[in-house]
Amino acid sequence: MRLKVSNCRKEKENYNITVEYLDENPIKFYTDGKGGQLGDRGTIGEAKVLEVLAEEIVIDRELKQEEYDYTIDFKRREDIAVQHTAEHLLSGIAKKYFNLNNVGFRMAEDFTTVDLDSDKISSETLEELLAKTNEVIKLGIEVLEKNVTIPEAKEINLRKPLSDKIKEGLVRIVEIPEYDNCACAGFHVKNIKDIRLLKLVFSERIKGKYTRCYLLAGDRALVDYNKKDKIIRELNHKFSCRDNEIIDMVERYMGEHENLKRDYSNLTQKYAKYFLNEILENPITINDKRIIICEENKTIINEVRKAFAKREETFIGITEDSIMLSSNTLNCGEIIKKLSQEYPNLKGGGSPKQGNIKGTLTKDEIIKILNTII
Repeated sequence: MRLKVSNCRKEKENYNITVEYLDENPIKFYTDGKGGQLGDRGTIGEAKVLEVLAEEIVIDRELKQEEYDYTIDFKRREDIAVQHTAEHLLSGIAKKYFNLNNVGFRMAEDFTTVDLDSDKISSETLEELLAKTNEVIKLGIEVLEKNVTIPEAKEINLRKPLSDKIKEGLVRIVEIPEYDNCACAGFHVKNIKDIRLLKLVFSERIKGKYTRCYLLAGDRALVDYNKKDKIIRELNHKFSCRDNEIIDMVERYMGEHENLKRDYSNLTQKYAKYFLNEILENPITINDKRIIICEENKTIINEVRKAFAKREETFIGITEDSIMLSSNTLNCGEIIKKLSQEYPNLKGGGSPKQGNIKGTLTKDEIIKILNTII
């Protein structure tokens, strides 16, 4: 397959080109977002296709205005066809058996989403909808496609009325007999058995009136099942339990974790009191200002700093990756500004009474700066 690049322009980190297809009946790159579907990917000469716009193609390198061989990733097209047909089938079944309408569809690289027109759909109903869809997939119904005129399309009982934006030309109708009839220009499988499997990953309420379903079909669903099966087996090993015991084991460990957090918090508070008494015995005095500078882990420093909210000493705590300040007699914001000017790698800010710095210094480096500003 060949095309000619008629224009190439730099656009941010990539290049946008316009092309002219040279084959008699060319297979053109499908546009991203058209009908809610993903676009094609492939190559043009040595360039990779990154995105297909309505009038241009985005590529990863500059191309001369010449003729090139091009390829389209047909494996990707097959995946898109599977996801798209699964959306048609689910939407048709949702309308036929559950009186739910598809009011929004979007296909992405990770999930396909379908928005149904109710925010009161129970998890049981969604499970029933998914089970019914997978039952129908097994029937192996042929997917029919035909091109009709606009008046003919308006006579067909479509799941969604024909868009008023369509003013001319033929309309492609995609039909899954007994289950769905929809005007659509995207990719679809020849038989619904090629969907193989549809999986609902999760759902959420959106805009206060809809339910958004995140779906995977075909290989995407199988990959997701295999990935999560691997996670379950790893949890089986870590907890030495069976599948049906994992939730109980996680809840037990979470309970133990909360108990340990409480115990750690109590110990931290007790140690902080001891540590506070120790550091108060060794203040630094600069021009009659008493300053406490100490080094400890972040949890202890944060706990000790609370005690200086009502004290006259200025507190500067040095942790492994930050510095915390508290003072009623010196301006913490000004101290941080001066430290940042002297050491540009430090980033921070604060109010007159408190402040934080991302980065760290030694006690001697801090004292050196304090001597210049107090």
